[in-house]
This record gives sequence, C-alpha cells and structure tokens, in this order.
Amino acid sequence: MLCEVPLTKEQQEFAAEHHGLVYKFLNDNRLAEDEFYDVIIFGYLKAVQDFFLREQLQDYSFATIAWKYMSRSLSNHFKGQFRQKRNAEIVSIHVGPHPDSLSPEEMMPTQDNLMLDLEMRLLLHDLAGRVSQQQMKIIRMKSSGYGIREIASREKIPMKRIKEVLEEVRLVVLEMCYE
Repeated sequence: MLCEVPLTKEQQEFAAEHHGLVYKFLNDNRLAEDEFYDVIIFGYLKAVQDFFLREQLQDYSFATIAWKYMSRSLSNHFKGQFRQKRNAEIVSIHVGPHPDSLSPEEMMPTQDNLMLDLEMRLLLHDLAGRVSQQQMKIIRMKSSGYGIREIASREKIPMKRIKEVLEEVRLVVLEMCYE
C-alpha cells in the first residue's frame, strides 16, 4: 500500500515521464482501464518511490521494477476479491432456508390496521389520564396531521410552547412504555 509520504518533485516528474508503463501493463494483461487503473496506479507509484529510495533497485530497469509492483497490486486486488468476507453466503427474506419451508417473509405477521388503530386509541386513552386537557388537545391535533404552526395558530399559543408540550408528552409516553 502506498505510504502517506507524497512523491517529491523529482519523483513526480519521473512518474509522469514513465506513466505510459501503466497503460502498457493494462493493455498487455487485457485489463479494462476504467476498472483496473485505480488498482494498478498505486503499485506504479510505490515503484517510483522505492526506485528512488532503495539503491539496490537501481541495478534493474525501472520498467522491470514497475511491472513487478503493478503485478503485486493486481494480485492483492484479486486476493481481496476472493476473501471469505467478500463472498459470504447471501440470505434473503424472500427465500426459505430449505426448498419446502416457508420464507421468513411469509412467516412474519402482516400489518393489521384494525389492531394498530386499537393500540393507538388505548395509548391515547392512557395518556389522557396523565396529561392536562390542553396537552391532550394538542396531541390529538398533532396525531390528526396538524403541523406545529397550525396548532399554534388555532390554539393561539406560541410555537415554542407547542414544541415544549410535545416534548413533555413524549417523556410521559416513554415513561408509560417502561412501566
């Protein structure tokens, strides 16, 4: 992997001068530029850095060094693609675990609107015993779809107070849920 140290000016010029090696590597290996350029270029840039930093590499041509580094980058890319974490078994809620079993989607209960309405009415009934009439009126309006501005206008109360009431009621509902 390319380290955090940026290329020096000399290394940048050298990399630009020999950049054609990247395209030659891609073409010789029949790799699509749009898919593999980003994979190969990091190996190429690492080769440029190491070619300048490690004197023993200068016994070889830069093309040889760059080719090895780009090959290694490509190899590491393919190893990463075939790792177990990238090829985990995909589980779908639309298909059962066995051919003759029901899917999880079919085993989940469907939404019962009548039951949801009953639960909402019971919640509002319990809530009415714990909050003031004004708070309950605001809650009924909010649950009917009115916005904060509309409620404030109809009740002739500042919007800030409506928000405070809604927060107070939210805390009461949370309290009811944990009982």
